[in-house]
Amino acid sequence: MGQLALKTESFFDILDTILSTLNIDSVLTTVVGDIRALLGADRCTLFLIDNDNNEIYSKVLQADNLVEIRVPVTNRSLAGYSSIAGEILNIKDAYDDAELMAVCKELCFDKRWDEKSGYRTRSVLAVPVKAKGEVVGVFQALNKPDGFSDSDVTMMEQLAFLLGIAVNNALSYQVIEEEKRLRGYIIDDIEEGICILDPKKKILSASKFLEIMSGMRHSADSMIGEDLLDLFPSFRGTEIEQKINEVLAKGYKMIAQLSVLEVKVIPYLDEKNKVRKLILIFTRI
Repeated sequence: MGQLALKTESFFDILDTILSTLNIDSVLTTVVGDIRALLGADRCTLFLIDNDNNEIYSKVLQADNLVEIRVPVTNRSLAGYSSIAGEILNIKDAYDDAELMAVCKELCFDKRWDEKSGYRTRSVLAVPVKAKGEVVGVFQALNKPDGFSDSDVTMMEQLAFLLGIAVNNALSYQVIEEEKRLRGYIIDDIEEGICILDPKKKILSASKFLEIMSGMRHSADSMIGEDLLDLFPSFRGTEIEQKINEVLAKGYKMIAQLSVLEVKVIPYLDEKNKVRKLILIFTRI
């Protein structure tokens, strides 16, 4: 009873942490560390799905630094399979091909991680994490002595549901904060007109200035989701198109000059210096 009470108290401590955390890195590290201790596993990782790159990724602490790890979403990783199938995997020995094939004939374990690190993976528990009915990640626990029990699986099902809420809240909060930073990033440069594009040159946001530029044929709201060069075909083949392409390729701020307009093209970069958005600032000359 004492052990059960300890685990119950720990469970609710984790529950409180999960529901009060809005930082995705904290979810990937601190919360996962608490769950690892509760499970009694040797290692635990929460992978998130990157649909754009068909990968799952996470961040782990190495020498006080957060290091990102990425795995292709294929049957060559147990976490990858769990994310594809949306199924819980409870494997006693990851090196037992017969056990894996009993789950799925194509399922296999990628031993390269073990070979590179010298680690020996044995028991594996992989649980899909869902938000709003969609798989957004996979929680993976490794190497619990004697494997993971049915009660471990039940507990992780409950925690995975809560992790889905935490991940959804944290990622939504991250988007809000990014938009705040974006507005702060451009506020000093705004002069007359502004347009924000995604890397495919689709309009994410437009000011009233662009309505005037379009001869009032398009409202700012109706421009969202449209290709800038489709709405303003007169920009094709001009310095504006050229500078947009250069900024997308190089990630540096550039200026395009037309007869009646100066257009600043400013990249908004992510932590890997990849262009996430383009900010176009239009000024009448």
